[in-house]
Amino acid sequence: MKINRVIFGIICFIALNFAMDSLFAADPESPTRRFGIFIGSNNGGSDRNMLNYAVTAARSMSNLYNEMRMIDNADSFLLLDTNISEINMRFDEIHRLVASSRAVNMRTEIVFYYAGHSDEEGFLLNREKYSYSALNEQLSGIPVDMRIVIVDSCASGAFARIRSGGRSFPFLPENAEGFIFLTSVSDNETTQETSRIESSFFTHSIITGLRGAADSDGDGQITLNELNRFANAESLVRPEISLAGMQRSSFDIQARGSNWFVMSNINRIASGIVFDGSFVGRLSIRNNHNHLIAEFTKAERFLELGLIPGRYRITLDHNDKYLFAEATVVQRSRSDISILDFLEIGPDDNISLYTFFYNETYEPFPYPTIGFINRAIGDHRDFQLGLVNINTENLTGFQAAFINTTGREFSGFQAGFVNTVGLSFSGFQYGFINSNGNTNGYQAGFVNSNYGNTNGFQTGFLNITSKIMTGVQLGFINYAESYESGIPIGFLSIVKNGGYQAIEYSVSSFSVYNIGFKIGIEWFYSAFYFSNSQLEEFSLDTFAVGFGFGSIIPLFGNFLYLNPEISYFYPLADGENMNYASFSLNFGVAIGKFSILFGPTLTWFYSTGWFSGREPLGEFPQFFDFYSHSIDDYNRIVIGARVALRFRF
Repeated sequence: MKINRVIFGIICFIALNFAMDSLFAADPESPTRRFGIFIGSNNGGSDRNMLNYAVTAARSMSNLYNEMRMIDNADSFLLLDTNISEINMRFDEIHRLVASSRAVNMRTEIVFYYAGHSDEEGFLLNREKYSYSALNEQLSGIPVDMRIVIVDSCASGAFARIRSGGRSFPFLPENAEGFIFLTSVSDNETTQETSRIESSFFTHSIITGLRGAADSDGDGQITLNELNRFANAESLVRPEISLAGMQRSSFDIQARGSNWFVMSNINRIASGIVFDGSFVGRLSIRNNHNHLIAEFTKAERFLELGLIPGRYRITLDHNDKYLFAEATVVQRSRSDISILDFLEIGPDDNISLYTFFYNETYEPFPYPTIGFINRAIGDHRDFQLGLVNINTENLTGFQAAFINTTGREFSGFQAGFVNTVGLSFSGFQYGFINSNGNTNGYQAGFVNSNYGNTNGFQTGFLNITSKIMTGVQLGFINYAESYESGIPIGFLSIVKNGGYQAIEYSVSSFSVYNIGFKIGIEWFYSAFYFSNSQLEEFSLDTFAVGFGFGSIIPLFGNFLYLNPEISYFYPLADGENMNYASFSLNFGVAIGKFSILFGPTLTWFYSTGWFSGREPLGEFPQFFDFYSHSIDDYNRIVIGARVALRFRF
């Protein structure tokens, strides 16, 4: 009996070791803890075109590493349209986490991913440049066993400079070990984006390859060699590339033997789709939200993709035929797909005119949907007409209804009570409430809301841009999270980052006590005033409120500037029959956040009651003036001066 127990224990021990070896086959020195920083920045500065999908690409790459169980959520940091300070904070946090892992003898790795603009000196983050030397210092300072750097940006191949017959990267130390580097393009190429995949070709190929499509030997492990071969092969089969030139990925290795370094392990995710070797062709896989998850050319061999649980739509371009299949992936299982699971789709399939209460169709669908609620899943290129219209892909046509919604890029026209676009917007919205992801066109409505970047034109009572504004806002109230260029015009314009806010005390020809508040941007701001014209006795009759606009025009850097302002004042006295408008041409001298301003003023006093009941102006208390001229009993021009102390915050 004891012998049997001993034998049983030995068998269990061997089985346990085998299971552990299989689990950590992707990393020979198990266990391994990976950390990740994923950065996406659409804005590369005022002299660069705004990217559409750098932020989306970074989010997709971060999700991939989490879904494939390569990086835990707690060890992954996603930074979107970020700044240098936040990047350095995340590096410091990872440094502390790595130190705690090494204390228990764990192997550690870090993945750094960047999508956005760059030049030969560094990454371009809005108005900031994150230099390669700074990245070198951060990566080299973290004591990990391997550093994986993936860069998807314009001219990212320029990082790899030829030195002494070999490649080196400007932000890596000489003869550095423990580095793997992948870039998207060569020195003179630009990263190519497309709305169909909501990413660049390079990032999309890397994500598809890491899910399992790059597994050329079928062992369930994706090595760096396999990944690079797959990305290069994918760059040669995309028809869109012929319009802009060829795009190839490039990489260099700064560690011995890293050709066979395992980038991902399909066995680590408990769910996915298994394609047998019975067919070849171009596969496209979309999730239940119609997002393109993977696209690649399948060879005549067994292939497994790691996917999270959900319902997937699979299309196959096979022998000049268009085939369709659906697969449901559940937790801890694989869904098997063979050629027998596909159905051929003819050119007339799924085409009809929908006019009933609720309509739903799938791509291709180049016909209108007319009804109470219409939901067209796929590229909808004509128009929708109904009370509620929903489209979860690109809409390049026309929507007219009470509520219009598109889940993706919109390039047409919307007219209705509520208009919503989930992502990029390049057309025209006209309605009571307009909402979209990125404004590149025109919004006209009572409320215009944009939770992305505004590069076009917003006009309405309330205009909101939750990110970067580079266009024009025209409305009673304007709000933008960040300002780069363009102009907000309105009664009240609030710009959180890059805006202009100041408080001021001034003395003018007519008011000894003036408090002013300025808000907007330097080129165009609103001004609100509260003043008192009485030198000896304060009473409500001596107070006035004012409103105006101003602009700051630099003359000598930030030190000396010209500040023209126009304002209108309304006395609070009961029965007062006189208002006045004033133009001042101020010269400002800035000392830190404080400014001293002085300049002449031209003020027009006029009697109210334009159509009847006007009374002569009479006398008006004033501090001083240089010149006063009465045009008639109801209008007077006064030339004076103004001195102010302003604090910008």
